[in-house]
Amino acid sequence: MNRRFTSCNLTQSPGFMKNGITLIELLVAITITGIFLAGVMEAFIYIIRSAEESEANLEAVTNARAALEIMSKEIKTARIDRRRPIQFFHGQSLDELYGDRVDNDQDGRLDEEIRDAQDDDGDYLIGIDDLHTNFNGGLYERQDLLNISDLGDRHIDEDCRFSRDSLEFITFPDPNNPGFQEKNIRYQITTYDGQPNVLVRHITYNPHDSDNTYEEEDPIAFGVLSLSFLYWDPNRIPMNWVTSWDSLYAPMFPDPQIELPVAVHIAVTVYAGIDPFEEYQPGQKVDTITLETVVNIEQVLKDERYQNLK
Repeated sequence: MNRRFTSCNLTQSPGFMKNGITLIELLVAITITGIFLAGVMEAFIYIIRSAEESEANLEAVTNARAALEIMSKEIKTARIDRRRPIQFFHGQSLDELYGDRVDNDQDGRLDEEIRDAQDDDGDYLIGIDDLHTNFNGGLYERQDLLNISDLGDRHIDEDCRFSRDSLEFITFPDPNNPGFQEKNIRYQITTYDGQPNVLVRHITYNPHDSDNTYEEEDPIAFGVLSLSFLYWDPNRIPMNWVTSWDSLYAPMFPDPQIELPVAVHIAVTVYAGIDPFEEYQPGQKVDTITLETVVNIEQVLKDERYQNLK
């Protein structure tokens, strides 16, 4: 039996696919993959950074809110003790030369105001920026402050320098609360346990009783870049905010000579950056969170001298 073998050239067969790629195709594939991975990496970095910024903001808000709650609760208890010839409520104002170096009011200037409830930079417009409160379906503001720049109006204290204010006062014993101790309380930004920019509360218990006096000092917020107090002064005509207070000078006030402010405005600015706080240098641009509140001193609100002013 004869067998016939035929040969065939596989490289010339119709429909045959080459088993390999060229260098150009490899480079194109690497380039495309690189572009894709670069986009993925950029998105990943953005997500990580956004998460870090959100976490830093949350930590800063929590930090500032805790300090505000502590100070608000204690300032409310400040009292005028008629049994004593001298009251004690002392607030000192100290402004820095810089703030966060951010144009917060977008007027092309940086840190041009101090926190004083006034129009320091001249951008307040009467009739436009004068804001009021909705009250029983209408607009309400103290009559003496209509068309006058005030705390809470637009363009007031929007781009402020930092402050390092301090406040010290005595909470005299409350006759209606026999268990209430007399305390001397002081708030200030200082160095605590080797850490700078710590908001510290120093308390002296029973300061007028040498046999039972003792002291405590606790940090209530870390990374505090600014602490500011304003005081609503009932002795002024018209009443308005002032940046400092000293009840020792109450006899020098015009009538009604009320020794304590009616209310205290507190503003706390804390570091909110994602880099270690130790790397921050004063005067640099910096991410911050500012929380503020107004605390009424309840005894002054009930004081007959203040009631007669209303």
